[in-house]
Amino acid sequence: MRTHSPARSRRTLVSVAAALLLAAAPLPAAAQGKGDVAAARVLFVQGAKFAREGRWEEARALYARSLEIKATPLTRYSLGVAQKETGRLVDALASFRAFLAEPATPTTAPYVGPAREAVAKLEKRIGRATLAVAPGKVDGLALALDGKPVRAAPGQVLELDPGDHEVVASAPGYRAAAARFSVAAGGSVEVPLALAPAAAGASRASAAGGGLPPLAEASEGPSRTLPVVVMGVGGALFAGGAVLGLSGLKQASDARSGTGSDASSARAKGIVGDVLGGVGIATVGVGLYLLLNESAPSPPKAGSVTPWLSASGAGVEMRL
Repeated sequence: MRTHSPARSRRTLVSVAAALLLAAAPLPAAAQGKGDVAAARVLFVQGAKFAREGRWEEARALYARSLEIKATPLTRYSLGVAQKETGRLVDALASFRAFLAEPATPTTAPYVGPAREAVAKLEKRIGRATLAVAPGKVDGLALALDGKPVRAAPGQVLELDPGDHEVVASAPGYRAAAARFSVAAGGSVEVPLALAPAAAGASRASAAGGGLPPLAEASEGPSRTLPVVVMGVGGALFAGGAVLGLSGLKQASDARSGTGSDASSARAKGIVGDVLGGVGIATVGVGLYLLLNESAPSPPKAGSVTPWLSASGAGVEMRL
């Protein structure tokens, strides 16, 4: 039968308790009590154990959760060490700076020197980027670095971990601008971001709640082609009727009798001439009406106008 030593059992219990606490959501600071302090201590102890074993990623996660539950200077310092070991140089620099910003106590005094030394080294290892946003002053400017929003003004120097990064700038009324760049350890880069105004047509459509342009831009002026054509046809019909009527009168005056074939032909010409003249006058009237009402919302479009003549009468056919 295998037995376990009390020390080993305690370590197992600590590991299990740390795992459970790490999965639990942290309580608000106002609700912290003795139980929360104990939970933060368990997480800190287990994180220190992982740190001694070189399991820095696990140690960093436990230190971070412990700090959320109960913020203490030593937890902040230990988190900075774990962040530095896992390559999170900017986060580590922030943790060490926050540790040094707190008043030293007999407990934290031995770590002040190492923290200052770590800050000096990290400041030489991190990269720096200056965001050059154009235009210089934009209302509502928002910046996101590697998918996370950052509070930085144009021209402000950002401290970054060495490597590849992406920054996106956006503002109301402008198209978003993005830039990808790399920064070396201890290096500095300037990242230009040019914000271009959004298209004017898109802005108007968005403001109107749809994609239809204003009627003033979409409408076309009325065409005078049809009125002119109709009036021309009417004038031609009137002139033709007049000529045909005069020809009929002349033929009738030259006829030998009022009952012969010449007289019948003359009467037919007169009738047709009168019809064509009347149709011509009416057609000219239609043309004048269209011309005077050319501002109507839907004027007729130009089509074909064809006069017709038969034994039973005469007229004009309009295809619109």
